[in-house]
Amino acid sequence: MTTIIANAQHKVSKTTGIKNNKSKKVTETNFNLSKRINSYPFNKASQIKIISYNLNSDGMTRVSAETYDKETGRTVTTLDYNIGIELPRKNLDSLSLENVTQIKTLNLSQVEKLSDILYNTCSRLNTNCSEIIRGCYLPRNAILFFDENGKVFDYLELCFECKTKESFGKIENLDLSDYMYNDLEKYFNNLGIKTKYETLASPSK
Repeated sequence: MTTIIANAQHKVSKTTGIKNNKSKKVTETNFNLSKRINSYPFNKASQIKIISYNLNSDGMTRVSAETYDKETGRTVTTLDYNIGIELPRKNLDSLSLENVTQIKTLNLSQVEKLSDILYNTCSRLNTNCSEIIRGCYLPRNAILFFDENGKVFDYLELCFECKTKESFGKIENLDLSDYMYNDLEKYFNNLGIKTKYETLASPSK
């Protein structure tokens, strides 16, 4: 049993009273705290971190140099692709935090809030929520899930500009509407994690 689960279950039994009908007030949600922390990847995580990167990448292609090729008689253009990085899709052993700009380790209350946004945003709004697939995808943020050995076993990579995500494993039951991305971006910003393009982004870990 991981640290996050153990602490969260203790807190549920002491403060929220999931088995007590009196806890069902104000707003009904699809996933209470007990369900959230027992859903993958939260049920396997001993530590969760949120990060920012690619803050100085705008995704634009630039002409960096032009040279004349005497053999062909043509001008050769060298392009500079400023598209940043994406997290590895096939092998997490290749995951490096070297190019990460900001890292924040979440405490228990922050994990509770994060999971609530991911699973319950749409159910609180009483509206039809669906994911709209867009095309830009230049991720600047991610949620990293660490196992008890301190290794990342999954992540949720996020592009707040096009409101799209990628993950290493299969993370199910997430609310993936614009509403969720909006609330999640506010959550990142409130914890001091940047989500927007910056011309000059200096590392601060």
